[in-house]
Amino acid sequence: MRAGRDHIGAMRLSSPLPALSRDCALFLDIDGTLIDFSLSPGGVVVPRGLLALLKNLQLRQGGALALLSGRRLGDIEALFGPGFAVGAEHGALLQDAEGQVFAEIRPSAALAALAVPLREAVAAHPGTLLEEKRFGLALHWRAAPEAAGGLQALAARLAAPYPELLLLPAHAALEIRPRGTDKGSALASFMREPPFAGRKPVFVGDDTTDEPAIARANEMGGLGLHVARDFGGATQAVRAWLAESLEREGHGDATA
Repeated sequence: MRAGRDHIGAMRLSSPLPALSRDCALFLDIDGTLIDFSLSPGGVVVPRGLLALLKNLQLRQGGALALLSGRRLGDIEALFGPGFAVGAEHGALLQDAEGQVFAEIRPSAALAALAVPLREAVAAHPGTLLEEKRFGLALHWRAAPEAAGGLQALAARLAAPYPELLLLPAHAALEIRPRGTDKGSALASFMREPPFAGRKPVFVGDDTTDEPAIARANEMGGLGLHVARDFGGATQAVRAWLAESLEREGHGDATA
């Protein structure tokens, strides 16, 4: 894990959101929310102080903090270590803070039919990447935006015979995964389990793949926040809000 140099909490929001209250269950996306994007998923930088901030928030919220990400479980733990509740691969696998998996879907055999031709396609386009996960695939073209159209068209053609697969655009990427699971359903599943049950959910995300969790948090009487709409598009602003919530010791209610 590499640490960045920005100072947690140094940025102040122009229109401050209410502080996160102690009775909330906090759910956080990773890429584009807690950390900035990189040209490849493996090139991201974890800002200095972020891990300590998350640990302090986890303690303050009575353990009710979970990371909901499209990343693989191993990648999340490589960035932040063990000890966090995690919804990996858009909720395909749910693990509690003690490391116990309590829900996971069955991997789709259809993904194998797409993997080989997509590998060949990214090999022919320098700067693109195929991320092969346990429960899905992700095409990335941040370093080669000119390849986006061709890769998306190829993926759509390959996936057409498999109605069980969902293609979902993301930031300079395309997610290919089985239907029937998303971050919204992951959030709802966590909310049925201790220490999340009985609390108000607060979710922060930035992408199309985060919209189901934003909607579900609002539906459940909590608060769904979007990095572009609520934080000016800055991950630093998200980190500053979280840090300020700790500093205020819970005065105000983010779900009011």
